[in-house]
Amino acid sequence: MKKVLPFIKTVKLGDVLIIFMLMGLIIFIINKSWNTPIGQYLKIEKNNEPPKIISLNQIKEEEIAGLLGDSNISIVDGKARFSKAPCTKKYCIHQGWINKVNQTIVCLPNQITISITDGSESYDSVNY
Repeated sequence: MKKVLPFIKTVKLGDVLIIFMLMGLIIFIINKSWNTPIGQYLKIEKNNEPPKIISLNQIKEEEIAGLLGDSNISIVDGKARFSKAPCTKKYCIHQGWINKVNQTIVCLPNQITISITDGSESYDSVNY
């Protein structure tokens, strides 16, 4: 008699339980990341200066002087992005629009960081 599915004998009940637990964990993580609240403020940090906080409820072009030159940040319809940067690779521009809390775009060569906040300070293990 020919064995059609020889791997069936090697799958145990514990293996099936682990697979279902991992699938549940993946679904939970995807659901949690898609349901992140939309932010109200844009925090702009450059070098070691105090952060500048701007409301996202406006249409505005903000010009920020960085280490290499000026970067432009566009704010439209509650979203923000880098629209111009003096760096060579322009990874910050390719990140696109951000609008959810804790989303961040970093322009490392120009030392400028923008992130979305909801107005309250949040701490993580790095800050603690």
